[in-house]
Formats: sequence, C-alpha cells, structure tokens
Amino acid sequence: MVRRRTILKSSIAFGTFGLASVVTGQSAPTFEATADDQLPSTITADTTIEELCPQYNDPYYVPRDFLDYLPTQYSSDSAKATQFGYDAEAVQNSVGDGTLTLGDLGTQALPIVQTLAAADFPAHATAKLLPRLALLPDETESLSLHNQPQSVWAETAGPTVASNSPSQFTQSQWPTDARTYIPEEVAERDRVHDQPQNEEWGSAAPLPDDVLHNDANPVLDAASEKIHPVSGESLGGDGFTATAPMTAEIRMHVLNDGYWYQYLEFENVSSVPYHLDGAVLWWLGPSGMGSNLADGHYNNVQRPNSSLGHPQRDVIEVVHGDHEGLSVYATRLAFHDQPYHMRTAYPNQRWSLEIGTPVYATDVSFPTSEERQQLLDTMLDSLHVELETNMDRNDDLVEAVDLKHRVPN
Repeated sequence: MVRRRTILKSSIAFGTFGLASVVTGQSAPTFEATADDQLPSTITADTTIEELCPQYNDPYYVPRDFLDYLPTQYSSDSAKATQFGYDAEAVQNSVGDGTLTLGDLGTQALPIVQTLAAADFPAHATAKLLPRLALLPDETESLSLHNQPQSVWAETAGPTVASNSPSQFTQSQWPTDARTYIPEEVAERDRVHDQPQNEEWGSAAPLPDDVLHNDANPVLDAASEKIHPVSGESLGGDGFTATAPMTAEIRMHVLNDGYWYQYLEFENVSSVPYHLDGAVLWWLGPSGMGSNLADGHYNNVQRPNSSLGHPQRDVIEVVHGDHEGLSVYATRLAFHDQPYHMRTAYPNQRWSLEIGTPVYATDVSFPTSEERQQLLDTMLDSLHVELETNMDRNDDLVEAVDLKHRVPN
C-alpha cells in the first residue's frame, strides 16, 4: 500500500509556516512538519516520479531540476550518465508529466531511493535530489580543489569520525527549493543568503578589531573547551564533533611562504544526504589577524559543474589569548540561487572548505614537523560542525558568537 499525505502548496505553506518573517528580517520561523511526507512503501524500477511525490512539479519544480542540468554530451556529467545507464531522452520526454521511472534513471537511483525510504527520508526532498542521486557513484570520489597549492604539508590530521558519535541525522523539513523569483519562494530558498539584506550586518573584509579581539566571545570556549555557545553544555566529545555522522580531515596547503590555505575535508558517513545551507563550523587555526577572510572556497564534486553552487559565507576570526598564534574561526555557509541538490552532502561522498590565511600577519610560523602536526591535531580536535535544523538558519549560533559578518563568494 502506498502511504501518502497532502503536501501543502507553497502559497499556503508560506502563510502556515510564517516565511514572510524571513523577508522582513525578523527571526527565522521554526518549521514543523504537520503531516506525513513519506515515500511509497514499495519502490521498484517502475515507480514513477509522481508516485514518489505527487507534488513533484507544484510546488517542487522537479522537472526543471532535471532539465536545467541534463547530462548531455556537453555536460561534465556525461561520462557518469553513460556509465550508469541514465536515459536522458526518457528524462526529456517524461519528467514533465511525472511518468519518468526510477529505471529510466539507470542503475543508481533505485537502490538509493530504497535506502532513503527505509530511513524515512522526506519524499519531496528525495524527488528534488534525484537529478544528482541518479549520478551518484558507489565509490567515494576525490575532491577537486579551487586553488592548486605550491606544496602540501606532509603532516595531516584525520580522517576521523565525529567523537560524539551523532546518530542518524534526517532534516525532515527540507525547503521547497523554488526555481522562480517569486518573492515568497526566494525568501525560503535563499533565507540564509539574503539575511544581511534585511538585518544589520557587517563585513568580514576586513574584520573589525572589536570582533577579532573579543575575549568574551563564547566561540573561544566552544573551540577550546568543547562548550556549546548557546546551551553552555558539552558538545559531547573530546575531539572533532558534529550534529550528523561524518568524518573530518585537516591538511595545510601552501600557496607561498607567507600564505596558506587551511583545508577542511568532510565525508558524509550516514545513509542519507544532508543539506549544507546554514551550516555553522568553528575550529582553532593559525591566526591571519582577520585580514583576508574573504578568501575561502567550497568544493563538492557532486554538482553538474564545479563553478555552480558556491556559497557566500558569514565568517569571523577571534584571536585566542590562551593559544599562541591561534585564532578561532567560525563560518556559516550561505548558498543562493542554485537548487539544493548542489548544496548537499551525499552518502559516502565528500565536501571541503579552503580558508585563505595570510600567515605573514603573525610571528608564529610552525617551522618544525612537530609543531605542524600539533597545529593540525589542534585544528581537528577543536572542530565542530552544526547543520541547520527546521530551516532555522542556525540563528541562535549566529547571535551567540556575533557571526553577522558576510563575505561574498
């Protein structure tokens, strides 16, 4: 038997959930699912898009998500489409009326969707992610880099799984992910990116001195003592912690003698995807004295093109007086325009951040292998990743650590 619920159309959902408050710059609403959003109990190669999610087109724009990034011979996805038996012609002919089947999408889509159904993953999010799920390889892919470094330190830290052993993390209220410029829909899709347009916000290029040298910022204890800045409670682990199952690895890329890239790489080790919009991270890293926080990059090869889907960032650096040459960095990812299948960490796949750091700004250079290893271990042990829940933008964290400083992508 197919289990269904009636999913509110976007025009109704906005009123029900209060998205107008995002437009006006008030506090982000807390979203609660009011009914089931379940995938069918039986899923086969003959299951159609409409059977997965009856509202696949309105309000979720699933046909556009397929057709706007179709893996044709000119696409970077063409090799994967051939390898996995993805039928691009079937997509073009049948996604619009909902008769496209999982079998039409080749070898990858069916087992992944069956796994998501077993994990009670939302039906509408599954349908929205299908254009990428259908091209998701079984093996973990290596990430490409935005900047090719001059050299890479021989020392590394990780990969290690989050020490607080987070349980399965399912974001039940994924956004409708508009493909239009209807203001209410944009307010939901770009709720993190557009926040500085509606509230008093500063710039992190350069960062104000009163932020850089704020000894009272709770982000200091968050990184060094593993204390949550909002609750004041332990983050639950002695090293790398996160709110979803993932691993982290730290490397240092050397652009030149006076400029490094802190490289943070993550892998989703759960069975379900999670979206990265609004995710907040913090860690202890080498001080750059807040002089070039605009230089940061996001890497995720599970996109139709590496130039698409780059987030802007809210970012601060706070010099830590108890750790010579180190600062706490905190950043929130703020995606915009592109659909959320480009904002997503997929099972068994990786994403990473590169953070430009002008080390010439301080007198601490970590010249020996022992000092370099200690630095990377400290970066990893202090690292925390907090994903967004209920589309709340992680506003409580933003307020607590004064993260209202934006840099463009």
